Amino acid sequence: MKTKLKNLICSMLACAIIFTVTCSAPVLPASAKENIGNGLILSTDSITLTPGSPVTFTAVLGEGFDASRLACVVADPDIVTVAPVAYAANAASYQVNYENSGSTVAAIYHLDNPAVVAYVAVNASPLIMEVPARLGTNHDNYCTLVSYEFAPYDFTYADFNDYQATLNIQYQCVSYKDDDYSKWGCYGCFYDADGNLLSKVHLYCSTLVKGRIYHSEFNVPVGAVRFVIEGFH
Repeated sequence: MKTKLKNLICSMLACAIIFTVTCSAPVLPASAKENIGNGLILSTDSITLTPGSPVTFTAVLGEGFDASRLACVVADPDIVTVAPVAYAANAASYQVNYENSGSTVAAIYHLDNPAVVAYVAVNASPLIMEVPARLGTNHDNYCTLVSYEFAPYDFTYADFNDYQATLNIQYQCVSYKDDDYSKWGCYGCFYDADGNLLSKVHLYCSTLVKGRIYHSEFNVPVGAVRFVIEGFH
């Protein structure tokens, strides 16, 4: 019964949004994981966005409830802002806009009953980060991403203004089974919007130790929109 109700709600949402929203908006991947709150269903539980590429998500209440009574609050509005796009019966659509890089959480809740709430995690990144589950090329020795953050590029001399930011990456060795491959490393590539390679950088460590966290810092070229790290799933 719950599955049927959920499918019915999703069908109503699709029809309502198509009818009420005439402007085009980014579509969430089909693999997006729904987030089910207390009486509220969001179309995803996490969002990643980059400058100039807003992302939309939807919220659905139970049948007979008024979605116009929903509201949104962002934990850190300096990172992203969230604005309503459309309401239709028990369904609502919201747009997430990039402000600055960082991570935050947005909460959708009912004005008449704040206990009806669901949350979506938001990661705002200056670049599209394509990071595999396992970093490296050796299936016995590999690392995984721990974190990454962007900092302003502060080297202001005229001859060194070809960078837009600095990318700091932390990665951890989670598998070390091949002693002949102790000098671990893999490559990361910065691409522009047309897919041209702007820069190739090397993530490495001289002595691989399982559990140890390593750090790399790279300058992000002006015009870069995507960063791809070598690895496998």
